[in-house]
Amino acid sequence: MVLSNLIFFSLKKKLLVLVLSSSLISIMMTTILFLNFEKIPFFELEENIIGIGITLMVGISIITVILSKRLSEPLTRLSEAANKIAKGDFDVRTNIKSHDEIGQLSQSFDSMAKKLQESLIAINLREEIIKEQENILLQFSEKNENCCVCIIDIIQSTILTNDLSDEQTKDFYEIFINSVAEIVKKFNGIVVKNIGDSLLFYFAKIDSDDKNYFQNVIECCLTISDSISEINNKMDKEGLPGIAYRTSITYGTVSIAKVATSSVDDIFGSTVNRCSKINRFALPNGVIIGSDVYEKVKTFKDYDFRNMNATVGTESIYSVFLVARK
Repeated sequence: MVLSNLIFFSLKKKLLVLVLSSSLISIMMTTILFLNFEKIPFFELEENIIGIGITLMVGISIITVILSKRLSEPLTRLSEAANKIAKGDFDVRTNIKSHDEIGQLSQSFDSMAKKLQESLIAINLREEIIKEQENILLQFSEKNENCCVCIIDIIQSTILTNDLSDEQTKDFYEIFINSVAEIVKKFNGIVVKNIGDSLLFYFAKIDSDDKNYFQNVIECCLTISDSISEINNKMDKEGLPGIAYRTSITYGTVSIAKVATSSVDDIFGSTVNRCSKINRFALPNGVIIGSDVYEKVKTFKDYDFRNMNATVGTESIYSVFLVARK
C-alpha cells in the first residue's frame, strides 16, 4: 500500500524523499558504527575506519546519483523533445507515464506536439490547394470556338428590388434565374453565370452552317420571352413585383476558360461584349440579334426580323434585328 502511494508522489515530494533518504542512511550507518565501535575488532585500526568512511561516502553518493538521474531523466527527455520541435520535427513524443507534475507536463507536451503536427499538415494541404488554384485559376482552352452567346437582363431590377427585404430579394432572383436556367437546359444551352440581374449562357460549338443549331438558339430565347406570364405568376404567389426582361443573341468566336473556383466553364471575347452591349436595344420581353446571327437566319421562314439600326446620336454603332414568330 505504501509502495503504491509512492508512485503518485509529486516531484517536490520525490526530491524531498531523495534528500531525506540520503541523510537518513548516513545518520543510521553512523549511529550503528558509533554504538558498536568498541565491539568490532575491525575498527581497532585507524586505516580501517578511514576506509569505511570513504566507502560510506562513495556508496551514498552512488545511491544519490542513481536516484537523481532517475528523477532528472524525464526532464532531459522533455528538453530534447522541445529542441526537436523547435527544429521542425513534430513527430516527437515524450511518452512519460509518471503520475506527478512531470507526467502531467509530458501529456500536455505530447498533446501540443500532436496539435502542431495536425495544424502543419492542414496548412501544407491548404498551401497545395491554393498553389493548384493559382496555377489553373483561369486556364483558357488552346482553341477558340464559334458559338452563339446569349444574355437575358431584367429591366429596372434596381427599382423593383429597392423596397424588398433581403429574403425577398433572394427569392426574387432565385425565381428568375432558376426559371430561365431550366428553359436554357431544355434547349441544350450552357448557363455560365449570373452577372447582377443578368444571366449569361451559350450554345456549344457546332458546324457554322447548321441551320438547326441557330433555330434551336432562337427558339430557346423566344420560349424565355413567352414564359414571362408564368414567371410573373410565380413572383405574384410570393408577393413579389412582376418583371420584364430583354434577351440578346450574338454569334462569333469566344475563348472558353476553365475557372478553378467553378465547375462551369467561363467565356470571354468580343462576341460576349457585343451581346452585352446590344441587349439594351431589345424591346421589353423581346429578343434582339446581332448582324452576325442575322446573316445565318435571315432566310428562315418562321420568323420576322426588324432592323433596329442601333445608334448613338447620329452614329450607327450596331446593326441589330428584333426577332418574333410569324
